[in-house]
Amino acid sequence: MRLLKISLLTATAFMAFVVPAKADYAVWTDVHTGTTVSYPDTWKPINNQQPNDFLTLSLPSGEDNAVCRIRADEDKRFMIYPNRLRGDVQQVEFSNNFWDQYTASYDQVNVLRQADGAGLGQGFASIALISYTTPPDEPYAVRAGIMEVANYFDKTYVAECSVAANSYSRWHQSFLSFFKTVTFKKSYHELKVGNHWNFLKDWGTIEVIFPNAVSRSVY
Repeated sequence: MRLLKISLLTATAFMAFVVPAKADYAVWTDVHTGTTVSYPDTWKPINNQQPNDFLTLSLPSGEDNAVCRIRADEDKRFMIYPNRLRGDVQQVEFSNNFWDQYTASYDQVNVLRQADGAGLGQGFASIALISYTTPPDEPYAVRAGIMEVANYFDKTYVAECSVAANSYSRWHQSFLSFFKTVTFKKSYHELKVGNHWNFLKDWGTIEVIFPNAVSRSVY
């Protein structure tokens, strides 16, 4: 009985020193856009494929070749609208029409689901789930990808993750978790509800001399 008690105490003491394994996460900030994301340290940055991509990650997925990327394009068209209308801008400009144009470069595209009212960073977003085939100059494969688009301040951002279609279900939650870590450089106060962007705020003083060369006005 004494031996049993000693064994139990030894086992208890050993278990007290066992620390559950924890995944490490990398935090990455783009110096140009100020966008910050985090991801498991087993996801590795690789070369970007397009000029507007600023982060591309390879996931530990073997031949399934899971990849996530984020891109940004300068887009100042909607800065003039009040902050409170950003949701409406998404509904009108970044919905089905956007995905039709964005996926035009893919082969044999099938939009499996599209929905508005999502979020990416601090922006209102549209989300789409598609399947497609690899380009003719690559080994044939059917892939599935999930992507979000959001316009925030002076840029339009797209976050996209894809993998071999038959493995997509295993990666769906990881892809969404990655999207949730995206944070843009803050440009709008969360409590601000109106006012147009002041395009003249950086112009300084404008002095206008009238034709009679006597009167002048300063703005």
